[in-house]
Amino acid sequence: MIPVGTFLCIELVAAAVLALWVAVRYPSFGPKSLRSSLAVLVACFAALQLSTLVQDSLIELPHGAYVFLFGSVLPSFFAAFLAAAWLLRVLAAAFGGSGGGGGHRVPAESRN
Repeated sequence: MIPVGTFLCIELVAAAVLALWVAVRYPSFGPKSLRSSLAVLVACFAALQLSTLVQDSLIELPHGAYVFLFGSVLPSFFAAFLAAAWLLRVLAAAFGGSGGGGGHRVPAESRN
């Protein structure tokens, strides 16, 4: 039997990997502005806080720990990691660090 702490760590890594895959696989999906990406991130963290309210009632069910871990914890952390990835993408675009090259253009005659 695997300890709950170890399983939760594996589940968090899995949620982060899934969120990274979605962010890389669908780069045009998600918020495009800083305000909307921050709103999504705040909403995800609020959902994380609200998921603890149903924790006791879910764990009391038969096999409730699995229902809580797969039905509440995994989706909540997936959404939070995805929102964080979208925020990082918006911030990188704002500073000119994404988009395949960006940055400052240097005239050809000054490259020598």
